[in-house]
Amino acid sequence: MVGMAEWVVVDVETSGMKPAVDRVLSVAAVVVDDDGEVTDEFTTLLNPGVDPGPVHVHGLTPALLAGKPRFADVAAELGRMLEGRTVVAHNAAFDASFLAAEARRAGLEPPLTRYVCTLDLAGRLHLSTADLKLSTLAGHFGVEQRAAHDAYDDAVVLAGVFSGLLGVAAEKDVTPTVRRLSEMVPHPDTGYLVSTVWAQALAAPRVWRPAGRLKRGGGLVQGMEVVFTQDVDCDPDEIASVVVDAGLYVADRLGSRTSLAVCDAPNAVRGRAAFARKKGLELVPSARLVEMLADVAPGRPVTPARPVDDAQESLF
Repeated sequence: MVGMAEWVVVDVETSGMKPAVDRVLSVAAVVVDDDGEVTDEFTTLLNPGVDPGPVHVHGLTPALLAGKPRFADVAAELGRMLEGRTVVAHNAAFDASFLAAEARRAGLEPPLTRYVCTLDLAGRLHLSTADLKLSTLAGHFGVEQRAAHDAYDDAVVLAGVFSGLLGVAAEKDVTPTVRRLSEMVPHPDTGYLVSTVWAQALAAPRVWRPAGRLKRGGGLVQGMEVVFTQDVDCDPDEIASVVVDAGLYVADRLGSRTSLAVCDAPNAVRGRAAFARKKGLELVPSARLVEMLADVAPGRPVTPARPVDDAQESLF
């Protein structure tokens, strides 16, 4: 595996889960060489100007953060560290969303332009792990984790995990998906970034009545709802619009209206795949789903068409 210097591994600790209202408490970025040695780094605590939230999780007390720089004070230095590189993070939309939100508050451009999510990459590689948590992946690749929820240690650990993931990806001929901020939009309430393609798919009017669950050996019906698990070979963005154009819907979470789950690891026992199996839903490989979308039975129309609502548990 070569070319680690083109990536910069980033981790942030935050006061909560909503970038629109919560704040970054600490940020770390590390660059490693092909031997896994740190060649450049940036790490700092930040004064968020608000309650730091769950101190029992991150250990960052108001007293510890008092007098620390604000995000605007370090944005230029962080930007120089990230410039020209692809950011790597675990559940990267989280880190990217918070960094973008902090930049907007300061009247600045986000310090990153593109990123890769190791959570998504690990799912595409179908690793034999119980879950895809950073600590689990660290154990899988033999990377020592010394201080969970410490931004710097998490970044260093993730650098080792990412190196391992790239090695497996090369063996399986899998290319990491690069997301670009220019193709993302923030949720108006949470501030969480999602691709424009996915946002449009989630917000598509539901013009067909819920069609129930996919039956084993059966076909698709307009009005069915599709949820993608983490264990998929494709980028869901690539087929989301095809799903919607066929008269089906996509959702972010499994719920009472979910008709089927897309999964390319038939023996997956984690996350959405495990939950879908527990609920008795059919798990359909992504390639098979594309084939089935060519022959979708008519559904029962809803008049008038209405947008997706909160009960469908989608972002939009």
